[in-house]
Order: sequence, then structure tokens, then C-alpha cells
Amino acid sequence: MDEDTLSLRSDVLSAALTRMKLRALINITLDAGGRWAVDFPALAGISLNVVQRGACWLSIAGHGEPVRLNTGDCFLLNEGSVFSLASEPPPRQRTPVAQLFARAPDGRLSCNGGGDFFVAGTLFRFEGLLAPIVLAGLPAVIHVASHAEQAAVLRWSLDRFQEELAGSGIGRSLILNHLAPIMLLQTLRLYLRSSPKAQNWLAALSDPRLSKALEAMHADVKRGWSLATLAAEAGMSRSGFAVAFKKMVGVAPMDYLSSWRMQIACDLLRAEGASIAAAAHAVGYSSESAFSLAFTRIVKCRPGAYRNLAAGR
Repeated sequence: MDEDTLSLRSDVLSAALTRMKLRALINITLDAGGRWAVDFPALAGISLNVVQRGACWLSIAGHGEPVRLNTGDCFLLNEGSVFSLASEPPPRQRTPVAQLFARAPDGRLSCNGGGDFFVAGTLFRFEGLLAPIVLAGLPAVIHVASHAEQAAVLRWSLDRFQEELAGSGIGRSLILNHLAPIMLLQTLRLYLRSSPKAQNWLAALSDPRLSKALEAMHADVKRGWSLATLAAEAGMSRSGFAVAFKKMVGVAPMDYLSSWRMQIACDLLRAEGASIAAAAHAVGYSSESAFSLAFTRIVKCRPGAYRNLAAGR
């Protein structure tokens, strides 16, 4: 993929990540020594990690052979992943991570006294409706080897993020809220370059035809899009576009558009305190009642109640 194409696709990705409000939940470090193995339950978010010392084997339930992780490697674990880290495969005896947390509730975990291996990671969660679409179809792990392009930049960003997360300096929240999507964007860029045959939302950004429809939806959300006009943007027949889009993205084109519109509407109602009429107009609804029906169907909450809940009323 050439740089101009990647830049254009990354603009759609940047807009989506900005709207989805990536939030850090917890910062975790693991210092392990000797022969060790630690089991982790299903992730309630995505986890971005860097191996700072030593090496280990990463095993993910239901996803083939273990992955060797070395000093300087970064790896992103997708939401729902059940995994283990171990000094050698297959581990003979595993320690549930809950046991380590019982001794270190601050997230600075130690196994067998530490000293040989050290990994630092942060668990993130998205807000909003687009996250399941964006994360669906991504691999359980994205491994960025230490020698890979941008690996050093990613390690630097993650180190700065973890320093800020552990500290209490002025402007901490602003820095964290800017660094989190930057780190994820760097990781996903590397994934896009290395996985040309993947089928998911990210891969659709690289498809020469489907990406044009996605860019059009993101650039002009107020427009009265139909399946025919979106297919025309992609240069495809209606039926061919509908099948290709759902196969790659996982949802039908008009369902995706509705989710994107409601993602924006939620942000306007929650963060900006917009009126229901203003939010409806901003995402292409001429009728407040039609917007309210669509919002309630997709978000499972009436727009007025959603705004009041977000405002703490």
C-alpha cells in the first residue's frame, strides 16, 4: 500500500478512533523469574503491551501455536482474548493472575520473585457503537517485533503513557487522552501493512472500492445516502457492493452508516450537550421523531434519557 493511500485510509481510522473515545482502564506490569506461567481471563477491552526485559511465550486459547515474545517486542491483544504468558511452552503449572493481584492490587505483579522477565501493559476500552465493528475480525494478537518499522516509536509512546498513568502531573488527562489513540493507530497501521488479505473493517479501508464508500460516509454523514449512491461511490453494482461490504466489514452498508451516525450523535449529546434536534440535524435526519426512533432502536435508550444520563441528571 502506498503512503498516499495509507494516509487517506488513516484519516477515516483517525476519525473513528476519535469518536470512540479510547479510555485507559488499568496499567499492569509483570516481573517474573525462573520457570513461570500466568493465566489471564478474557480481556474486557484491548491490551497494548511491551516486553521490557527477557522473553516469554504467549498462548491464546483457540488460536494455534504459542508466539515467542522477545525484549523490545510490542503486542496488542484483542477484546475477549483468554491467554497465558510463560517462560516455556507448554507450561507445566500455571498461576491464575487473580492470585498475583491479591498480593499486588496496584497492578505491579510479581511471579517467582521476578528478575528474568518484565512486561508492561495497559488495558483500554472503547466507548460507543462502532467499537464491535472495528474490533470484529481483528486477530487475537497483533505482534510487533522489536526490529519492525515504528516499533521504537510505539515503545516510546507506551513508556510515556505508562509514566503519565502512574503519575499525577499537570495536564495528565489531556496527555493520556491523546497518547492512547496514537498508540493504537500506530499498531493498526503496522497491521494494515502486514495483512493485505485480512477481512475486517480495517482491511476494508485498504480496499480500493469499499474504502471509497467508507470515506464518503465518514466525510458527509448528513447526506441522504442509499445503497445505490454508496455503490456508485464504490464503482460497483448495488448487489455486488452489498455482498462485498458485508463480507468484509461484517455488517450491511446501511447498518454501518446508522451505527456511525449514532456514534456521532451519542458524542454530541454526551460531550457537547447538544439538543436532540441539533444532534438529529448533524447526522442527517430532517425529522426529530425519526431520529429518536432510530436512536432508541440502535442505542437501546431514548436520546433525551441518554443525554440526561451522560450529564448525571
